[in-house]
Amino acid sequence: MLYSIIVSAGLETIAREELSERFADTGHLKILERKPQRILFQYTGNPRELLSLRTAEHLFLVLKRMPKMTRSRSSLAALSGSLSRMGFKEVFACCRQAGISVRRRVPFRVTSRLSGKRNFRRLDLQRVIERALSERGWYLASSNAALDVWAEVHGDDGYISLKLSANDMAQRPYKQAHIPASLKPTLAYSMVRLSRPHPDDVFLDAMCGAGTILLERAFIGRYRYLIGGDVSTEALDATVTNFGRKHQPRQFFHWDARTLPLRSNTVDKIVCNLPFGETIGNVPQLTNLYRHCLKEYARVLNPRGRMVLLTSQDTLFNSELKQRRSLRTTQQLTVDVRGMRAKMYVVRFA
Repeated sequence: MLYSIIVSAGLETIAREELSERFADTGHLKILERKPQRILFQYTGNPRELLSLRTAEHLFLVLKRMPKMTRSRSSLAALSGSLSRMGFKEVFACCRQAGISVRRRVPFRVTSRLSGKRNFRRLDLQRVIERALSERGWYLASSNAALDVWAEVHGDDGYISLKLSANDMAQRPYKQAHIPASLKPTLAYSMVRLSRPHPDDVFLDAMCGAGTILLERAFIGRYRYLIGGDVSTEALDATVTNFGRKHQPRQFFHWDARTLPLRSNTVDKIVCNLPFGETIGNVPQLTNLYRHCLKEYARVLNPRGRMVLLTSQDTLFNSELKQRRSLRTTQQLTVDVRGMRAKMYVVRFA
């Protein structure tokens, strides 16, 4: 069967790595293509297993792909005709494996997305798919639809897909408590992956917010110790709530990240979502924060350690990093954070 996952912009490489790491050895996986915010692949295993992917925002079963969509309205007729001829026995079996209950007369809804110049509208695309499936005996439902059909045309590619994931796939059940501007779990997981987790890690997030980064590290696997801290008591309360009694040993502190009460060279990994300018709102204050935090992070990190830091203030960050000659950037990724361009930096000792 043909599947696709949707990921946040900038995480495509990490998503492909996760797919390969998790499923390549099973012999069930063949990655076909990596596109902006989408990975297309064949998978012969149980699709329920794919729902555990931690980089994915959505999981789709691809019913039809047209890699050479034209601007003409005739391409709509081609999509409609392909759905009219399609057999759905295997599709329904796949849906049931993924936990979606389907019957002979299927209630469905269509979501359409369109980019690029076309001789048809997004609504035209939606109506064509709705009519083709209705003629197959499915019925259109405004609510409680069993199947969520997505019709998408981006550039030269057209996709008709069934959404197998719930709307909250990108979120996590542990997110019981939230704070403003909390980091998306898929981004937190990707940052943790870039830190190259090891079972002996002493792992630090000195500005832990609601604890998302720390929890993503905990779910990846064994570690020696988790340490989190924040200047906000509200954030620490959210972290404690989201952790509950699980994931020991760990310790949380109310502190200022510019003066960490930790011994030098005692931390293996530091992963942190640095405050952005919009959060602080004051460039001199932000400069002071970055300068002192980088100094403290360099002090507590062991010589073979690694930092992964996220910020939209790349000019400021690079300027302050240059002042610390002992540190160097070994990798950086440009990602989308709430519609804002930001960068993940992997930093090590020179």
